Amino acid sequence: MSRHTTMPVRKQRTPFGEVSLASRWMRDEYYFQMYGDPAAVRWLAPKAERLEACGDKARFTFKPYPVKIAVMRDLIRAAGKIQERWTERLLEHELTGTSSDTVEQPLVDRIRTLGQLFDHLYERRLTSVTRATADRDRYRLKVWRDTLGNDLPLALITADVVADKLSEVGKRTSAVTANTALGVLKTYLTWAANMALLKDNSHKTVKRLRESAAARHQRAWWTKQEVELALRCAAKDAHQPTATLLVACGCYLGLRPEEIIMSRWQDLDLDAVDPATNKPKPVCHVIPHSGWKPKDGEPRDVPICDELLGILKQHRRDEGFLLNREPHRTGRPRGGKGWIYRYDPKATWARLMRAVVSAGGKAITLYGMRHSFASNHLIANTSDVKVARWLGHTDTRMVHKHYGHLLSYDDDINAAYRSTQH
Repeated sequence: MSRHTTMPVRKQRTPFGEVSLASRWMRDEYYFQMYGDPAAVRWLAPKAERLEACGDKARFTFKPYPVKIAVMRDLIRAAGKIQERWTERLLEHELTGTSSDTVEQPLVDRIRTLGQLFDHLYERRLTSVTRATADRDRYRLKVWRDTLGNDLPLALITADVVADKLSEVGKRTSAVTANTALGVLKTYLTWAANMALLKDNSHKTVKRLRESAAARHQRAWWTKQEVELALRCAAKDAHQPTATLLVACGCYLGLRPEEIIMSRWQDLDLDAVDPATNKPKPVCHVIPHSGWKPKDGEPRDVPICDELLGILKQHRRDEGFLLNREPHRTGRPRGGKGWIYRYDPKATWARLMRAVVSAGGKAITLYGMRHSFASNHLIANTSDVKVARWLGHTDTRMVHKHYGHLLSYDDDINAAYRSTQH
């Protein structure tokens, strides 16, 4: 019987439904195995000679790379790259909905300038992307409207023009902002090229600007004292207990914003006890429900610390969502496929940040609370393996990538020499 570990099952969305991607150890290397509706599997593997029938489903087994993979971390890395390519294909499919040989001439006549392209495709994307993505796209498109100009003819857009203006955007804002805006521009130009509105895809050759290590891997976050300040400010907000629970769950559980929004009181086991020690062992279960699932699709448990337990017990209820929308706000509508936005905390968060800054603290993003959770635990010497597991990562690579500056010094470097000191 094989002793090799198995990669957690990953889900991939296609135009024909979800496909499961799992691993299989065969002889001396790992293989990938897709399973799902035959049309969905065929969409992901169009060149496959045959699919294995499994009832009304289909299965396809394939090698991840030309060279064999025998280490799990390499397999997970390969899975991520493959899914990135599949997701890019899916995005293009959802944006176009047709191929270039079926383009109607009126479309070519209507879309001749960059501004016309942005206006047309932005409206189409509203049906296939989340509201938050659409809002971010609008800002990034404005960057290009201001830099390239709404009236720039599509026929004049070349890789050199994009690269030159990218550098200009980087100097005016930052390399990170410019690179993010470049990704959105490439999505729009790729659609235009697929629809025969551009002569080629040369824009894909434009390289991102160089980002400093600090800009790439360090994020704004709160120290333990700053978290306490934010909680004091949240306690004064009129929208209770949502404002307090939003900050507490973000900073003490490290949940993603959408995970906090979808958290329910029945997902919290506040009275759990360790049977071995008979001591309290409260835990938060991050689990799929109501059509929603965590980002990686996998459930996980996060221990509840004493500070958070005290807050949760103050507002405890038997069931229902932790965060309630304000009475005068309707909340978010359903977003793109696979996502449900039942509540938008943006207004509450904006008020909290104004209060925190007025009290002498610093403003961070909603996601910054997750960085605060990880940073404070790593500073306190919590195991990077535990932090990664609580964050919902399959290994410690993301922890080291984003928080390596907190782990760079280890006092054990002096261990070999202590015995020689007198």
